[in-house]
Amino acid sequence: MEFFILIKKESYENIGILLFSFIVAVAGVYSTKFFSVLLPLLACTFFITQKGWQNFKIDLPFLATFFVLFLSISGLSILSAINEKAALRSFYSLSMTLVFSYIFIASILKVKSVVISRVYKTLILIGLFLAALLVFQSILDTFQVKFFARPPYLLKPTGSVLGLLGFVTCAFVWTKDRKVIAFFSFILLGLLIKLTMCQTALYAFILASAFFIISYLAPFWITRISMIASFSMLLLSPVLHAYVIRPMELINVSFYSWFLNNSYFHRLLIWEYYSHKFFEKPLLGWGLSSSRYIIDKPGAIGGFKNVIHPHKSILQAYVELGLFGGVLFSFFVAFLFLAVEKYVKDRLSVAVCNATILFGLVLADMTHNLWRNYYLSLCAIAAGMVILFIKDREGLQHAAIDRLKQAPVPA
Repeated sequence: MEFFILIKKESYENIGILLFSFIVAVAGVYSTKFFSVLLPLLACTFFITQKGWQNFKIDLPFLATFFVLFLSISGLSILSAINEKAALRSFYSLSMTLVFSYIFIASILKVKSVVISRVYKTLILIGLFLAALLVFQSILDTFQVKFFARPPYLLKPTGSVLGLLGFVTCAFVWTKDRKVIAFFSFILLGLLIKLTMCQTALYAFILASAFFIISYLAPFWITRISMIASFSMLLLSPVLHAYVIRPMELINVSFYSWFLNNSYFHRLLIWEYYSHKFFEKPLLGWGLSSSRYIIDKPGAIGGFKNVIHPHKSILQAYVELGLFGGVLFSFFVAFLFLAVEKYVKDRLSVAVCNATILFGLVLADMTHNLWRNYYLSLCAIAAGMVILFIKDREGLQHAAIDRLKQAPVPA
């Protein structure tokens, strides 16, 4: 009787995983804003099942400190914001996202191996459903099927979902002794990102893939160099884009002409404009969510219109939150690499961590709005999946060591 109860329970569990994976995949292709809801849902689920209210404590002091400092600076910037209502909306949504991100990541650190196996199944199913839906919608868009076709650019956010969850999913498959499947899954991942027509995501995937390889070959040195380089580059971003990287001068340099397409040149102009805006109010900034309101006149940025944010998170932090916001953001990214160096010892896990961080950073630093909740939520979920992968790798290594200890010693 107990056997049939277990079978029935497992079948219900598999149906639940299947439905959840399909819902997440649908959101990834058709409504990425769903991830803003998914993060609180997952955080509350883990918190309740673990009975976190009974023995709640600050397990991640640095993360909690960073979130408090970032929210404090953001809250103070509301006082100087051009549009107070927009600033309050951004502050409220940012507060909720950071709180649930902390609860989610802290809860992930406490999960057991049973949950990790379920997450593995879920990631595989999400990948399969995402690939099928993406190909299906791309065919509809290509042939302009009536009632179902959409503008191709609406698939671009799917590139962020694929890239942030792709490395850890392929790594999970690799560690389950399915190396051939993992290799072809990784190739398919690149093709799917190309299919989304998100050029930034494709560049980020190529860079992250190369970064994955060199991180695997030299985990300590690459992580340490990345920590120093990321902090330096982010810290100096306003200076670089205001006085060193001059887009109007790059037009006449033949070496740069091959990558200065319209989209990238547009971004260089935006970054130069906002960098100069930062130096107008360097200490306190222009206030939360003020980027769209500090355009002097229509077409001020090389004739481009509808510029609502800098398309570069570090510059947005500098412009809206001032010097302290930009420095804090730069330090947080450097700390991510420091945490990898300090706590992750396995080569494959280091490579997965570094590649995922780089992919997320490139997307944040070339495309996304700093206050875009779905992307912040997606980054928190990706961080949780990477932590689960590290825990799974540690469990496998401990099991292998135990087997060696129990093996009979030859005479």
